[in-house]
Amino acid sequence: MKRGQLEARVLTLVTLGLVAFGLVMVYSATSASATLANGDPAYFLKRQAGYALLGLVLMVAASRLDYRVLRRLAPALVVTSLLLLLAVLVLGQAVNGARRWINLGPLVFQPSELAKLALAVWAASYLTRRRPPQTLKQLWRPIGLLATVFCVLLLAEPDLGTAITILLMLAGMLLVAGTPTRTLGAGLSIAGVASLLAVWFEPYRRARLFSFINPWHDAQGAGYQTVQAIIGLGSGGVFGRGLGQSIEKANFLPEAHTDM
Repeated sequence: MKRGQLEARVLTLVTLGLVAFGLVMVYSATSASATLANGDPAYFLKRQAGYALLGLVLMVAASRLDYRVLRRLAPALVVTSLLLLLAVLVLGQAVNGARRWINLGPLVFQPSELAKLALAVWAASYLTRRRPPQTLKQLWRPIGLLATVFCVLLLAEPDLGTAITILLMLAGMLLVAGTPTRTLGAGLSIAGVASLLAVWFEPYRRARLFSFINPWHDAQGAGYQTVQAIIGLGSGGVFGRGLGQSIEKANFLPEAHTDM
């Protein structure tokens, strides 16, 4: 077996393993809340299994696609992502004070997920055709500039987590491509300062940061979820209480199937 084939098989098996493990964890975390809300303990499991099946179909289709086609599609993906990130600010469904999702009938689409894919494809295409940035000036144009535009739109939703994910993803790609660590470190330092400012000047982010640092200050309010998460981790220890035996998921820990 050739090395490339072995790596592809290992990657496929790891992906399938993660999907299977994720489905088990979804059921474990949501069976109680799903029963109370929908009368079906497997409600969220069925939905997630449907998305997983769709993802596997798309994975197989993508594996048969010539990567050169993706290179040609990279600019269109970036433009489409930018338009969708603008659209979600106007047409998006507001949930917990954030507009991150667009309703498409029975489906809900999150443009930031496409944005991550679009930037990954575009950056890979760019770095294969050009010499990797060696200075801050080269890093800024065009990779840094485009990343900034995406991050500003994401912060407007607001979605700081995805913005940070995109920056770390691009940093990893640049490091592998050959960008000097000194240049990359300087760029990440600037991005880090900008992220701290984004947290500080947004009241809700600042409140979340303080409640994370000291959740016991308002254990029944802003720090409630963090406190319940700590209790859950403390009662379960390193290996947990056993599959399906969690107490916190029984309507104690909010959003157990999303954040946690």
